[in-house]
Amino acid sequence: MKYYSILLIVFCLIACKEPQARKPVSVKTGTFLQNSVERTKKRLQKENNFILEYIKKDSTNQYINSNIGFWYTYIKQDSTSTTPKFGDQITYSYSISDLNDINIYSIEDIGKQTYYIDQQDDIIEGFRQGLKLIRQNEEIKYIFPSQLAYGYRGDGQKINANTPIVCTTTLLKITTKKDQ
Repeated sequence: MKYYSILLIVFCLIACKEPQARKPVSVKTGTFLQNSVERTKKRLQKENNFILEYIKKDSTNQYINSNIGFWYTYIKQDSTSTTPKFGDQITYSYSISDLNDINIYSIEDIGKQTYYIDQQDDIIEGFRQGLKLIRQNEEIKYIFPSQLAYGYRGDGQKINANTPIVCTTTLLKITTKKDQ
């Protein structure tokens, strides 16, 4: 019993000891994130250079830089009609090619599409913004950088990750909210 009492006193003394601070572990924080940011900046700059080269080669068209990050030019322009507004239903057709003018998806592959302006999220960001610029019976060629197209995933079929695309689009019909 005396042996247990001594052991109990020793444990109590050890348990009452002040906790000691451990030395900090030196970790390089932010290097992975910073490297990722640098890689992304380089990739975007490379994409932008490819887009500018494409525009330079296509000297027959005058491209407009949108304030959103894509470029576009009018193939066929019609100033008599209006652009679609919030909630309008539009019917359009388009084809997709790469910056080497190699067809990825034809108009026949895609078919006619319908979209309610600013009320659907099932199209790429570039189209969500670009379709607000087109008038009925107009044809526009959009150049979307990858972040406004299919991004770092691609479309899962023919468009690879981080691929800028060229979309030639024709607006076939606008159905306004009051006509619906």
